[in-house]
Amino acid sequence: MARTTMRHIALAALLLVLGAAVTGCGPKPPCEGADVTAVQSVQDECTAANDELDEARDTRADLEADVTSARSEIAALEGQPNALAARLHELKKGSGR
Repeated sequence: MARTTMRHIALAALLLVLGAAVTGCGPKPPCEGADVTAVQSVQDECTAANDELDEARDTRADLEADVTSARSEIAALEGQPNALAARLHELKKGSGR
């Protein structure tokens, strides 16, 4: 009888171990995917901001080049009013005025 009781205890322990192995350790923990998504979103925003900054720098460089060329044109035209005034004076002399 002792032998049968030991077999029953061993069988119960074996079933308990197999039952725990089949069912696992419980439900799976919730997925932490939201954190990964948030990090990816922040990285995308950072990349977009860097691209926008590069475009703004390129635009600024183009505008500065335009300003420089406009200033050089202005500097070239600054000496012309005196020359044009002298030419106008000569033309007025020739017309009899």
